[in-house]
Amino acid sequence: MNDDRLIFVTGYFGAKVLEEAQRIASCKGWSVLDLDRRIEEKDGRSIARLCMMSGEHAYRNAEFEAIEEICAAEAGREPGLVVACGDGVLYDDDSREKILQHELIIAGEDMEVEELWENARQDGATYHAFMKFGTEDEKKQKFEEHHARQQELFQQVRENR
Repeated sequence: MNDDRLIFVTGYFGAKVLEEAQRIASCKGWSVLDLDRRIEEKDGRSIARLCMMSGEHAYRNAEFEAIEEICAAEAGREPGLVVACGDGVLYDDDSREKILQHELIIAGEDMEVEELWENARQDGATYHAFMKFGTEDEKKQKFEEHHARQQELFQQVRENR
Protein backbone atom coordinates (compact mmCIF):
# COMPACT_ATOMS: atom_id res chain seq x y z
CA MET A 1 0.00 0.00 0.00
CA ASN A 2 1.39 3.37 -0.92
CA ASP A 3 -1.34 5.61 0.46
CA ASP A 4 -3.63 5.23 3.42
CA ARG A 5 -6.21 7.74 2.15
CA LEU A 6 -7.71 5.47 -0.50
CA ILE A 7 -9.45 2.20 0.30
CA PHE A 8 -11.12 -0.06 -2.25
CA VAL A 9 -13.90 -2.39 -1.12
CA THR A 10 -15.04 -5.30 -3.27
CA GLY A 11 -16.42 -8.64 -2.26
CA TYR A 12 -18.43 -11.69 -2.98
CA PHE A 13 -21.60 -11.43 -5.04
CA GLY A 14 -24.27 -11.09 -2.37
CA ALA A 15 -22.04 -9.27 0.11
CA LYS A 16 -23.17 -5.78 1.01
CA VAL A 17 -20.14 -4.08 -0.51
CA LEU A 18 -21.58 -0.56 -0.62
CA GLU A 19 -22.83 -0.86 2.96
CA GLU A 20 -19.38 -2.02 4.06
CA ALA A 21 -17.74 0.88 2.22
CA GLN A 22 -20.18 3.32 3.85
CA ARG A 23 -19.47 1.84 7.29
CA ILE A 24 -15.71 2.19 6.82
CA ALA A 25 -16.03 5.73 5.48
CA SER A 26 -18.28 6.72 8.37
CA CYS A 27 -15.83 5.34 10.95
CA LYS A 28 -12.94 7.24 9.35
CA GLY A 29 -14.88 10.42 8.56
CA TRP A 30 -14.14 9.91 4.87
CA SER A 31 -16.18 10.12 1.68
CA VAL A 32 -17.52 7.07 -0.13
CA LEU A 33 -17.77 6.60 -3.89
CA ASP A 34 -19.80 3.91 -5.66
CA LEU A 35 -17.67 2.99 -8.70
CA ASP A 36 -20.61 1.62 -10.70
CA ARG A 37 -22.62 4.82 -10.14
CA ARG A 38 -19.64 6.86 -11.33
CA ILE A 39 -19.40 4.74 -14.49
CA GLU A 40 -23.15 5.07 -15.10
CA GLU A 41 -23.01 8.85 -14.69
CA LYS A 42 -20.12 9.15 -17.13
CA ASP A 43 -21.51 6.66 -19.67
CA GLY A 44 -25.17 7.61 -19.40
CA ARG A 45 -26.31 3.98 -19.25
CA SER A 46 -26.89 1.54 -16.42
CA ILE A 47 -24.21 -1.09 -15.88
CA ALA A 48 -26.65 -3.75 -17.06
CA ARG A 49 -27.33 -1.77 -20.26
CA LEU A 50 -23.64 -1.08 -20.82
CA CYS A 51 -22.86 -4.80 -20.52
CA MET A 52 -25.81 -5.78 -22.72
CA MET A 53 -25.08 -3.27 -25.47
CA SER A 54 -21.28 -3.18 -25.45
CA GLY A 55 -20.25 -6.32 -23.58
CA GLU A 56 -18.49 -6.98 -20.32
CA HIS A 57 -15.17 -6.02 -21.90
CA ALA A 58 -16.41 -2.43 -22.40
CA TYR A 59 -17.60 -2.37 -18.80
CA ARG A 60 -14.22 -3.59 -17.51
CA ASN A 61 -12.51 -0.90 -19.60
CA ALA A 62 -14.80 1.79 -18.16
CA GLU A 63 -14.14 0.38 -14.69
CA PHE A 64 -10.37 0.57 -15.21
CA GLU A 65 -10.58 4.14 -16.56
CA ALA A 66 -12.60 5.22 -13.51
CA ILE A 67 -10.12 3.54 -11.15
CA GLU A 68 -7.23 5.21 -12.94
CA GLU A 69 -8.91 8.62 -12.57
CA ILE A 70 -9.62 8.01 -8.87
CA CYS A 71 -6.03 6.93 -8.20
CA ALA A 72 -4.62 9.92 -10.10
CA ALA A 73 -6.82 12.31 -8.11
CA GLU A 74 -5.96 10.78 -4.74
CA ALA A 75 -2.75 12.74 -4.23
CA GLY A 76 -3.43 15.29 -1.54
CA ARG A 77 -6.99 14.07 -1.00
CA GLU A 78 -8.32 14.95 2.39
CA PRO A 79 -9.73 13.41 4.35
CA GLY A 80 -9.80 10.18 2.33
CA LEU A 81 -11.98 8.09 0.06
CA VAL A 82 -13.53 4.63 0.25
CA VAL A 83 -14.43 3.20 -3.17
CA ALA A 84 -17.13 0.52 -3.41
CA CYS A 85 -16.43 -1.73 -6.41
CA GLY A 86 -18.39 -4.47 -8.12
CA ASP A 87 -17.71 -8.09 -7.28
CA GLY A 88 -15.69 -8.72 -10.46
CA VAL A 89 -13.30 -5.76 -10.40
CA LEU A 90 -10.27 -7.88 -9.51
CA TYR A 91 -10.66 -10.14 -12.56
CA ASP A 92 -9.15 -7.37 -14.71
CA ASP A 93 -5.36 -7.46 -14.37
CA ASP A 94 -4.91 -3.70 -14.83
CA SER A 95 -7.64 -2.76 -12.36
CA ARG A 96 -6.31 -5.27 -9.83
CA GLU A 97 -2.78 -3.86 -10.17
CA LYS A 98 -4.03 -0.29 -9.53
CA ILE A 99 -6.22 -1.32 -6.61
CA LEU A 100 -3.49 -3.33 -4.92
CA GLN A 101 -1.35 -0.20 -4.67
CA HIS A 102 -3.86 0.84 -2.00
CA GLU A 103 -5.76 -0.83 0.79
CA LEU A 104 -8.23 -3.52 -0.28
CA ILE A 105 -11.13 -4.86 1.77
CA ILE A 106 -12.99 -7.97 0.59
CA ALA A 107 -16.54 -7.96 1.93
CA GLY A 108 -18.39 -11.17 2.62
CA GLU A 109 -15.43 -13.33 3.58
CA ASP A 110 -17.11 -14.05 6.89
CA MET A 111 -20.48 -14.88 5.31
CA GLU A 112 -21.87 -18.33 4.55
CA VAL A 113 -22.69 -19.15 0.91
CA GLU A 114 -26.41 -19.46 1.80
CA GLU A 115 -26.49 -15.92 3.20
CA LEU A 116 -24.70 -14.56 0.13
CA TRP A 117 -27.17 -16.48 -2.09
CA GLU A 118 -30.17 -14.98 -0.30
CA ASN A 119 -28.75 -11.47 -0.66
CA ALA A 120 -27.95 -12.07 -4.34
CA ARG A 121 -31.50 -13.30 -5.00
CA GLN A 122 -32.84 -10.01 -3.68
CA ASP A 123 -30.53 -7.89 -5.86
CA GLY A 124 -32.83 -6.89 -8.70
CA ALA A 125 -30.19 -4.60 -10.20
CA THR A 126 -27.55 -7.28 -10.77
CA TYR A 127 -25.92 -7.43 -14.18
CA HIS A 128 -25.07 -11.13 -13.77
CA ALA A 129 -26.96 -12.80 -16.60
CA PHE A 130 -27.12 -16.13 -14.77
CA MET A 131 -29.43 -14.50 -12.22
CA LYS A 132 -31.92 -13.50 -14.95
CA PHE A 133 -32.70 -16.84 -16.58
CA GLY A 134 -33.56 -20.38 -15.56
CA THR A 135 -35.07 -22.01 -12.53
CA GLU A 136 -34.10 -21.12 -8.97
CA ASP A 137 -32.07 -24.34 -8.78
CA GLU A 138 -30.20 -23.46 -11.99
CA LYS A 139 -29.55 -19.91 -10.75
CA LYS A 140 -28.28 -21.22 -7.43
CA GLN A 141 -25.96 -23.68 -9.16
CA LYS A 142 -24.53 -20.88 -11.33
CA PHE A 143 -24.23 -18.67 -8.23
CA GLU A 144 -22.28 -21.38 -6.39
CA GLU A 145 -19.96 -21.82 -9.40
CA HIS A 146 -19.43 -18.05 -9.48
CA HIS A 147 -18.75 -18.03 -5.72
CA ALA A 148 -16.14 -20.77 -6.12
CA ARG A 149 -14.36 -18.73 -8.82
CA GLN A 150 -14.44 -15.69 -6.55
CA GLN A 151 -12.98 -17.69 -3.65
CA GLU A 152 -10.12 -18.79 -5.88
CA LEU A 153 -9.48 -15.24 -7.12
CA PHE A 154 -9.63 -13.67 -3.65
CA GLN A 155 -7.28 -16.34 -2.30
CA GLN A 156 -4.78 -15.59 -5.09
CA VAL A 157 -5.03 -11.87 -4.35
CA ARG A 158 -4.39 -12.45 -0.64
CA GLU A 159 -1.37 -14.65 -1.40
CA ASN A 160 0.14 -12.13 -3.84
CA ARG A 161 -0.17 -9.02 -1.65
